[in-house]
Amino acid sequence: MKHTVGQLLEVVYRYFPRGIGRPDPNQFWQDDSQREQTEEHARLVAARIQASKDERWHAMRRRISERFPDVLLMNRSLHLPAGACDACYSFTVDLPNAPDRRTLWFHVSFLAPYYVVYSYRMTDFVRPPAGFVVPYGINFSIPRSALGPDLVLNPYDERLHSATVTRHELTFDLAPDERPYATWIAHDIESTFGCEPMPPEVGTTLVPGVVVGMRGATLYDCLFTIDSQWVEPSPPERGAVVTLEPSSLTARFIGVLTVLQAHYQIGILLDLPRMIQQMPEPYRQSFGLYWSASTDGFLHKDKMLEELARMRPHDESPKTLRAMAAKRELEALVASWDGEGEPPAAMVAWASSFLASWPVDSVADLRADPPMT
Repeated sequence: MKHTVGQLLEVVYRYFPRGIGRPDPNQFWQDDSQREQTEEHARLVAARIQASKDERWHAMRRRISERFPDVLLMNRSLHLPAGACDACYSFTVDLPNAPDRRTLWFHVSFLAPYYVVYSYRMTDFVRPPAGFVVPYGINFSIPRSALGPDLVLNPYDERLHSATVTRHELTFDLAPDERPYATWIAHDIESTFGCEPMPPEVGTTLVPGVVVGMRGATLYDCLFTIDSQWVEPSPPERGAVVTLEPSSLTARFIGVLTVLQAHYQIGILLDLPRMIQQMPEPYRQSFGLYWSASTDGFLHKDKMLEELARMRPHDESPKTLRAMAAKRELEALVASWDGEGEPPAAMVAWASSFLASWPVDSVADLRADPPMT
């Protein structure tokens, strides 16, 4: 190689600031605003824009298309003129008549004279499901061991017993039918840009002090792209998570989910002001929430009472006051229940009424307060 790892790190530090963007495990977003205000980031944006104007890049793609008219060549660097994403030119080649789903990826760095070629493959396996999820306002995860006649209408449904999981594999070990394409294109890359391949043992070297995508950065991340999984994954040992529609569930389980949805929605409503205050200002007016919870298909009285007792208001807005009133109503219903069997009809009816008056889609709408009922 033309450079030592130390020299490559010096290149990276010209474009990626150190000590910025280290993720907080208690946060659920990445705040890039501080990094985007640095000289290093401005230098990276300028390099992207300049690279997009390089006629060598456009001419090389035309040559490849002329040499291999039977392949689909996709330009993956359309974002460069706007100064966004990546530190490389990227394009893909889909081989004709490939027996499986394979794509050749090419990355050519414009920060250092190196390129990367690899094959991205997707292989399907049939496995017993690892678990299940029911989208019911909140995405409820259910362990495979919990499913039975109490929860599902048809315990013999094939989806409950087998599922297809796809393994996504990035490999530098190209197949024989991939090598003719890769060899010719790599030669063109080298003659056009004067660069050489960067081997994985160098590219996967960690860059001290730099974080990208909520993780520690590697040379590959910084000199090429953060969108690839550079470490080869292990074969899947577990099956996929299967989505079950509510129509496939028993009435008893639907009652449980209705009460749980109301229970968790109250907690979200009360905690939302605190979460919003922790967000950087630019994110507060345009954010999305992904809600999930786990259940074994039954209500657990003691656990629900403990969780309700921990719910606290974080402001005195009308929305919070309404949520606190709902919390007290649900708390009384749970406390009066003997905790045996399915939830009482009165508890399910209350939860249904609460959810109807406060649709889940309006929870994150800071402007909307439900009518008092």
